[in-house]
Amino acid sequence: MVKFIGIFCCIIFTFSPFLGQSQIKDFKEKFELPSAVKETSGLLMINGKIITHNDKGDAANLYEIDSLTGKLLRTIQITNATNEDWEDLAEDEEHIYIGDFGNNNGNRTNLRIYKILKSDFKNSTAVTAKRISFGYEDQINFSNQTNNHNFDAEALVVYNNDLLIFTKNRKDFKTNVYKIPKESGGYSAKKISSANVRGLITGATYNKEDNSFFLCGYSSNTIPFLIYINENRAAGDAIFSDGFLKISLQNELGQGSQIEGITNFNGGGNYYLSREFSNDTTGDNQSRFQQKLFQFYDESNPILSAIENTFTDISMYPNPTKNTITIDTTAPLKAISIINQIGKEVFKSTANEHQIDISYLTKGIYFIRVEINATKSFFKKIVKI
Repeated sequence: MVKFIGIFCCIIFTFSPFLGQSQIKDFKEKFELPSAVKETSGLLMINGKIITHNDKGDAANLYEIDSLTGKLLRTIQITNATNEDWEDLAEDEEHIYIGDFGNNNGNRTNLRIYKILKSDFKNSTAVTAKRISFGYEDQINFSNQTNNHNFDAEALVVYNNDLLIFTKNRKDFKTNVYKIPKESGGYSAKKISSANVRGLITGATYNKEDNSFFLCGYSSNTIPFLIYINENRAAGDAIFSDGFLKISLQNELGQGSQIEGITNFNGGGNYYLSREFSNDTTGDNQSRFQQKLFQFYDESNPILSAIENTFTDISMYPNPTKNTITIDTTAPLKAISIINQIGKEVFKSTANEHQIDISYLTKGIYFIRVEINATKSFFKKIVKI
């Protein structure tokens, strides 16, 4: 397939016949992250709280942060793990996955992913993990090859009941995608896709609602960017087969920003992005970047783009849910309504209640509308399972 490259403002497009253009809007700083996570690397949002960790050099800890204030709430220790080089987080319905596969020199033979139960994480500050070990099927050289190899990785997602690992190719500035099962054990990671992203991939997230991916990273001269892969691609594991969209964040974050983690939150097109602390002095040039959390909205999300008000200080969880939905906000609630897919209102309340029982609803997709006041409302899609 022939692809054409064009540049418009700060967005670089890679075109294919089936690729739409991701529309990034409302990009802004959320807050400065706590000093305990200066090297924030992986990123998730679980039960309305932000989860992150440091990379190489820290203890085997996950950090839970209030998504409204940025305050550090809990430190959760993985008691039977070590942090050799933690790089990303992923999740499914029951588990959190921690990618300990940073491989700067290309010589690691103990690449692994830790798997912990969400129920343990929620109820304790000391949890144990199962281990998933792997090696790349096509790696034959394990000598020290600092900055000259293609077997480092910093990005992880759960996709179709497997784990996908996106490499950070220090040699050719591409990314390769490898697949392994998400069950504990030892595996040879199968290479399933590849793309010339012209940069270093540092994080990934998969949005099940619209079957899209966002990757984050930065170029060889530390210009931060996003990679978007939309749902209009060929079926199967070769997720880059129909191209991708590359979006520069130089104007938003500045050259030198080392963005490390990305996650979808509250469903729809809502995303958080983390940047680690850096203080670089090269010759006469000096740049200092604080560890921060940023947020943006992907307007191309096909379901919520027309109706969702995305950046009110409010979150709803769990989603999907069986029985209840919690509305987490400090603002008083004027009214709450739930609407089904054909536009019928199936729930209405004018009470300031923050936990709604939806156990009686049939399985499917619904929209919650929360009125804060006469001029401010928040829409969100929820999935009843």
